[in-house]
Amino acid sequence: MIDKLTAKEDHGGPLSWNAGEVGDGAKIKRSTWTVEIKRGQNPFVQHGTEQVRAVRVIDHGRLGYATSRTQPWAQLKEEAYAATPFGPETYMDEPVLEENESEPVSSQWDPSLMPSMMAAAKTLYHKLEDVDPRFRPTVSISYEEIETHLSNSLGGHVAFIRGYWAISAGGRLVTDTDFHAISETRLGPSALSQASELGDMVVERFKMGQPIRSVTPGRYPVVFLPPVVMNLLTPVLTRLSGPSLLAGSSPWDDQAGKPVLSPLFTLISDPTIPGAPRTGRWDDEGTVTQRTPLVEKGILQHFILDRDSARRRGQEPQGMGFRRTPGTLPAALPANLVLSPGTGELAEWGARFPFLLILGGWIGARPTNPIRGDIAGNASELYVMENGVITGRAKNVVVSLNALDALSHQLLDIGQDSHWVPQGMMTVAPGLLPPVLIDAVDIQVRR
Repeated sequence: MIDKLTAKEDHGGPLSWNAGEVGDGAKIKRSTWTVEIKRGQNPFVQHGTEQVRAVRVIDHGRLGYATSRTQPWAQLKEEAYAATPFGPETYMDEPVLEENESEPVSSQWDPSLMPSMMAAAKTLYHKLEDVDPRFRPTVSISYEEIETHLSNSLGGHVAFIRGYWAISAGGRLVTDTDFHAISETRLGPSALSQASELGDMVVERFKMGQPIRSVTPGRYPVVFLPPVVMNLLTPVLTRLSGPSLLAGSSPWDDQAGKPVLSPLFTLISDPTIPGAPRTGRWDDEGTVTQRTPLVEKGILQHFILDRDSARRRGQEPQGMGFRRTPGTLPAALPANLVLSPGTGELAEWGARFPFLLILGGWIGARPTNPIRGDIAGNASELYVMENGVITGRAKNVVVSLNALDALSHQLLDIGQDSHWVPQGMMTVAPGLLPPVLIDAVDIQVRR
């Protein structure tokens, strides 16, 4: 049954619209169930629920927005209108939504799942706990759902729910002169079944990193593992985003249909992957989603546009208006990011280069200028491969490159083994990403 935003406890009345008004209202409920275990702490079990109401209105071409956990719809609408004189100019319109159109919105959570989550977390944690007494492991297993009921001024209503599993494992070893951090995540319906594989990978990487190898400053071929590949995508996404285009700051504004990156590079916004965080028929503005190639074999195909930026550019919206968190405005953001895998393998790359570095994590690696793409970070997980064999880990190393150069003429190959990287503070979307091999990466050693 579709909730038309007429909650009985709302004494201010339902969200209603007068002729000529343009806007929408959303009731959003985010629920999480989490098991977390850290060294020296008892297992942590938590269920959290966050409920938000949000109203957007357009008045004289300006956008007003109001959100609350408790205020009635009528008051929220008044506050949204009061904000319009100070809001941004907008070309946003409302999608035509069929009456009572919806996806199943019943929760997929079952309380009987909690014992299985706890058992899997404990088994995984004990595997990591036994590696080394100095290693501080962390294991987390969670299920999250976001339920949305959306009504707009055209009289349309949709309801949908997005739910996904996540399991992460890792830890860190900190000494006076060393910091070694490892982190791996799996998302989706098969995440729990991958717990053993995840633990084996973390243990292997910890052991690989125990011998310390010296590295001479210079430029080397480097394998970027999926978590750091996501950092490389930030400047690409910035150039593709609607706000950058509207601000006139994207050098790719007139490059549609032209090569902008390596022919090896294909990046897709995909809302169709079963059990992924941003999978669903609609985005958070009620626009029907679709699988959209952003860059295909190096050629720019589509930009990341919400309804406002799409209309400003005279284009049809393609369902890329998502909220970062329940209380924030929908923005021009991709669905699930997919970097198409290649055929490369680490063994092949090791045979190709007698000296190869493998970067699994870096600290502070954010673009100093997202449009230019310059990135530098302190490596927290940098392995040395010599003649096809991983011989240890380099420490006190700064890795620097320009992400756009790296993904164009420095990109040598793309691996075939993709893994999920979750959305975070510095990432605008979850991503299913493979490792990439990049040539001539600048390596500096801190003494």
